[in-house]
Formats: sequence, C-alpha cells, structure tokens
Amino acid sequence: MASTYWTGGSNGNFYSVKNWSTGASPTTYHDVDITGTSSTATAEAVVGTASSTAVPSLTIGDYGTLDITASSCKSSESSPVFSTSSFQVSQHGSIVVNTDSAVQLGDINVMNGTLTIENNRSNVFMGDGERLNGNGTLNLVNSTFGSQTDGVNIANSMHITLTGDSAVYTGFLATGVSVSFDAKSSEQFFLNGQDTTVDTSFSNVSGKTEFGITANTGETPLSASYVKNSDNSYSLVVQESDNHTLTLSNVSMASGYTPGTLQITQDKSGNYLISDASANKGNSDNHCGHWDHNGHSGRGGHSGWNAHDGSSTHNNHGGGTACGGQSGNWGWGFGGCGGSDLASSIQKIISAMNGAFSSCNGWQPSNCGSSSSSWFGGSSSFGKSGGAWGSSTVSSHAGSHDCFSSTTPSTSHSQPPVYHNTSHWGC
Repeated sequence: MASTYWTGGSNGNFYSVKNWSTGASPTTYHDVDITGTSSTATAEAVVGTASSTAVPSLTIGDYGTLDITASSCKSSESSPVFSTSSFQVSQHGSIVVNTDSAVQLGDINVMNGTLTIENNRSNVFMGDGERLNGNGTLNLVNSTFGSQTDGVNIANSMHITLTGDSAVYTGFLATGVSVSFDAKSSEQFFLNGQDTTVDTSFSNVSGKTEFGITANTGETPLSASYVKNSDNSYSLVVQESDNHTLTLSNVSMASGYTPGTLQITQDKSGNYLISDASANKGNSDNHCGHWDHNGHSGRGGHSGWNAHDGSSTHNNHGGGTACGGQSGNWGWGFGGCGGSDLASSIQKIISAMNGAFSSCNGWQPSNCGSSSSSWFGGSSSFGKSGGAWGSSTVSSHAGSHDCFSSTTPSTSHSQPPVYHNTSHWGC
C-alpha cells in the first residue's frame, strides 16, 4: 500500500516525477495523495495530457485539487484520458473535470468534497457500480452526467447543483439530498420512473426546468401537476400508466415564478420530459425586434437575432434548432421577444462553436438545415432550409443568414457584411 504525496515543487503537472515525494510517476504507486495545508497553502495538480495507465487509488485531501483538462479525439469509456480505480475527496478537497473527453473515476469512492464537471456530455464514468457516495457536492456546468442507459446513483446525502444547460440521469431512489437549478438556463433532471416518493429538496425551479423520466424504466407518465404544500413549497405529482404515482414532495420555485399547466413530451431518445407548457407560449406573432421578416403568421420566429413571439400553437423560442428554425428549443432570440434569454442563447452558441472548431469535431456535417438538426439551421418544411446562421425561406422572404459560401457576404436588412473564407461554416 505504498503512497506518494504531492509536493508541487516543479510545476503543476500531475505526471511530472519532480512533483511527487517519491520522485517517481504517481501511476506506479497504490495511493496518490494531493493535500494542501491551509486555504492559503493549497495543492493543485493538473492532468493536462492523456494517459492510458490508471491510478490505483486517489486521495484528494483538504485544500487539494485535481484538475483534469486532458483531451483526446479517440477517448472512450474503455480508453479514457484519465482513470482511477477508486478515489476519496476530503471536505475541503476537489476534483474538477474540464474536458469533453472520457474520464473514468472508478467504482469505489467517498466524495465529501466537491466534484465539478464542466463542458462534458455523458463522458464521465463511475465504473460498473455507477454510484457516487459521500456528503459532498456535485456541480454540473454545461454538462450531462450519466445517460439514459447508465444513470448515476447519487447518495441521498449529496448535494447537486446544475448550471449552464446541464442534465443529470439518476438511479432508483438515489437523487441526492438537495438539487439546485439555474433559473436562467434550461436544466434537466431525470429520475427512475419506478420511484415512489422522492424527498430530495429541489430548489430554484423555473419555467425552464424540466424533470424527466428515463424511457427504459418501464413507466409511462400520463399526467403531471404541482400541488402546493402548507409551507408554500410544492409537490410534483406524476400519474403513470400502471396506477403508479411518482411524487417529488419538496419542490421550491425560483423567485417570481409560479408554475402553470404541465405538459409531457418525449425527446429523441424516448425519454419523457415534464415542463411548464404556459412558460413556452408567446403572444401571437408579435414582431419584437426581429432581424428579418421570416416567421410571419405566428410561426414562433423562424429566424433572426430576436425572432418573433410564438403563437398559441408554437413555442416562443425564437428560432428553433439553434440559430433559426422552427420546432427547436432555442435560438438567437431574446427573452420576452420570441426567444430564450440572451445569456442562455450565448451559452449555447459558445458551446456549439467550441465544438465546431475543436480538433475532434472539425466542421459539422451537412444536416444543419433540417428541422431535426440540433445544430445551426432552419426548418426544411418551409421552402429552402436554413444554414449555419440562417433559416428557411417563408413566403417571399428569404432566410436571413444561410450557410456562407466562399467570401460571400450575408445581405439581410441591417446586418453588416459577414465574410467567411471557407466553403461552409457549420454545414
């Protein structure tokens, strides 16, 4: 059970032998320990390069931090950029995963500190057990933790925070002691449909919050509604197809938000999403600061920086499948003017652009104009489908900013010319 301790005498490189008490690679020792001495004398190690050798046991002591930033286009659950068989994190210790590549954290763990996952979509794995233990905090920032087929069992003593359009898939009766949402962005929290009464404390729930039931749990939700409790919190009551009832008994709303009628929809993977239907309705074709003239007849804003408000039958996301289609979830629109709020839109745009220009993804495929695309583009059901920054042709009004051809400027209303020296951007 030999151990090596972080000294950090040379630099922050986790794999530098000069940074360890034994003067040898940390992967050759059973237990690897990163511990600081105080809040002003911290220890921080950075995993900046990928390694195929697993750390047998990882200890992050008080005031210690492990930052995992390594990236590899070929990473996978079986070939992660960093892996450990087990780990423990003390109360004032932390692990930060800030990479979209695969990271394996192992089966055995005690998380009494903080695990933060940033900019990662279902690419952090917990091993066959898929369980996170302890009384610490899980922070998700623009990330998805778990998946439809591999939900993470999060101990009911742990705290969870979701910000920046994050999602988490939880297991049976393992949803943490508390969950806090970001009211300014769209968050999703998936549960096992076979749960009965979940007493997890959910706070800062807004019209953008979606509770989900994974498709593979054998339960089909038929209706959902909020019931106000005596302490002014709410219970979310979900009636399912086999006379089964799922109840979230402690839900608190964000300031200024009163829940309306709930609707149940399915995503592309068949998961059920419970959301506030009234929070997604517009004001019937109100041209609020639109950038071009697409989206007439109350079509919910096919295009434009601000887009249009939706009608009673179309949501008001102001540009659907990213920058300007119908039927999607967000766009360039600003809140209250047919689009999602500016901060949420910008977060999504930055995330998508980071993916588009990353060394792994390169240029995006050519499906970006279809109504089913989740990337930039417009609706293909109204004439010409839109492109990277554009939308469809509706009536006599052309899409505002289609996919750019080589050095061809966009020429709609008041937009200054925009040039791009490649054949396509995002298409």
